[in-house]
Amino acid sequence: MSVRVVSNASPLIYLSKLGKLKLLQKLFKEIPIPKEGFNEVVLRGKEGKFSEVLVIEDAVHEGWLKIKGTKVDRRLLKFAPELDLGETEVISLAREIKADLVLMDDASARSIAESFGLNTKGTIYVLLKAYKSELITKEEIKTLLDKLILTGFRLSSEVYSRILKEL
Repeated sequence: MSVRVVSNASPLIYLSKLGKLKLLQKLFKEIPIPKEGFNEVVLRGKEGKFSEVLVIEDAVHEGWLKIKGTKVDRRLLKFAPELDLGETEVISLAREIKADLVLMDDASARSIAESFGLNTKGTIYVLLKAYKSELITKEEIKTLLDKLILTGFRLSSEVYSRILKEL
C-alpha cells in the first residue's frame, strides 16, 4: 500500500541543499506539491539564483514531484491567519486528497495541520526514514544533520543528541 504524501516547500529546499531530494522519490514514489509551493521554491528561488531550485524543477519534469492545484479551505484563513499561502495550500491539498502524511518543518504550521487531523513530519523524519530503509548510512545521516544545521535549519542540541542516540 502506498502512502499519500504532500510536501511543503521547506523539506524540498533542505533535501535539495543536501543533495538528497531523490530520497523522497525512493521513500514515497510520488509527491504532490501545491502550486504555491512550487512558485515559492522554484520561481522565487530562480530570482534569488538558488541552485537547489534546479534539482526541484528536474523532479517536476521527471514527473514524481507533481504540481497540484487546490482550492484553499477558507476556514484555514480564519482559523490560522499566521499561515502563509504555501502552508495554507499544503494543508488544503492534504485534506482534499486525504493524505497520510504532510511534510513541513514550521512548528506552528504543523500544529495547525495536526489540529485539522493531519499527520505531519519534517525533513529530519525523511532522513531517519531513509536511514531505517537503508538508503543512507549512520555516518551519512550525522554528516547530513551537520550540513542541515549549517544551511540554517533550526535543530536544538537536545533533539540533535537524541537523534544520534537513536542511531
